[in-house]
Amino acid sequence: MNIFEAIFSRRSVRKYVMEPLETGLLDQIRKMIENLSVLDSSCRVEFDIFENIGKKSQVKGLLKADAPYYLVVYCEDTPSAYRNAGYAAEQLVLYLTTKEIGTCYLGSSRIGPKEKNGLKQFLVISFGRAEGTLYRDMEEDHRLPLAGLCTYKDEPGEYLKKILKAARMAPSSLNGQPWRFIVYADRVYVFMRKEAFPQPKLFTSMRQFDMGIMLCHIMLAAEEFWMNMETMTEEQYSKKNYKNGEYICTLVFHS
Repeated sequence: MNIFEAIFSRRSVRKYVMEPLETGLLDQIRKMIENLSVLDSSCRVEFDIFENIGKKSQVKGLLKADAPYYLVVYCEDTPSAYRNAGYAAEQLVLYLTTKEIGTCYLGSSRIGPKEKNGLKQFLVISFGRAEGTLYRDMEEDHRLPLAGLCTYKDEPGEYLKKILKAARMAPSSLNGQPWRFIVYADRVYVFMRKEAFPQPKLFTSMRQFDMGIMLCHIMLAAEEFWMNMETMTEEQYSKKNYKNGEYICTLVFHS
């Protein structure tokens, strides 16, 4: 299984075998952290690994899972930084999936220092060998159909359809699936769905993080199909106030 295939197989794992991973594998994970791609290099994101063998690390928050390890995500306090963090974290989560390691995003949980190198702790990801089923069957995806996520202005080509299918599979907080797309033959306009009522800051920041996860799926799919992708923010759209969504970016594809 490669990292693209992991998009369609990964499931959230909440029960783990409380045993250590091989030292060499942990070294590979740390190396992967050093080489993660980001959406915006001006938005810093950092990760820490906490060992919990023997349950010596106490996770605090609403969402908890006893796991042998936790990955802690630190980032700046801006919408673009949250997207950047989601984009980087999902690469790592999918990489762990290819190594037969289970993961789960614990969105409102905390462990360890609240800050690292001037960045605030944002989110915890549990990981370790799964106790039970690691992979998901496709009928378990519980995602909106593409027809509910996309407005089609043109008929997309075969590869763009596959890229959108990968975007559809992105995990999100409370399975909210905030992404919406306006699709042309060679480009996709990405929007984040607006909520009907004002939401707490944690909820809105998690939705930005989710958008980063989804953009990671698109990036990995474009690479899988050898599509050149350009990501841009168009001022004419970013300045406009939309009733049902917030403009995030424009993705242009070249075969």
